[in-house]
Amino acid sequence: MLYLCLFLPASISILISEKLRKEKRNLSELVIPYLGYTFMINLIMNIIYYFIHTGKIDWYTSKLFTFDFTMQYMLISFAVAIAISCLVFIVSKVVKINILVRDKKNNDKEDFKSFNKNYKRKH
Repeated sequence: MLYLCLFLPASISILISEKLRKEKRNLSELVIPYLGYTFMINLIMNIIYYFIHTGKIDWYTSKLFTFDFTMQYMLISFAVAIAISCLVFIVSKVVKINILVRDKKNNDKEDFKSFNKNYKRKH
C-alpha cells in the first residue's frame, strides 16, 4: 500500500499532462517529469498530513497505511495530482524559457570586445 500511495498519483499527473499537451513523448522523456511530480505530490501530502495529525507522526511505516488511511490518502493525493498537472500546464503556456548554449572561445579578449560592443550603459 505504501508504494502505491507514493508512486501512483504521479502517474495520474503524467497522464493528465500528456492529454493537456496533446503531444506524445517517449518513455525516456517522461522520467524527469514523473520524478518531479512524485516529489511535489508527496511533499504536499506530507505537509497536509503534518498539519492534520498533530502529535507523534510515524513517517511511512507499515502501521500507518491501513486500508482507511490509504483510501483517504489516495483520494487527496489524486486531487493534488490533478491540480498540480493543470497548474504546471498553465504555467508552461505562460512562461517560456530559452537557453542558449555556445562553445567557449579560446580568446578571452574577443569575449570582452563583444561584450563591450553589445553592452549599453543606462544613465
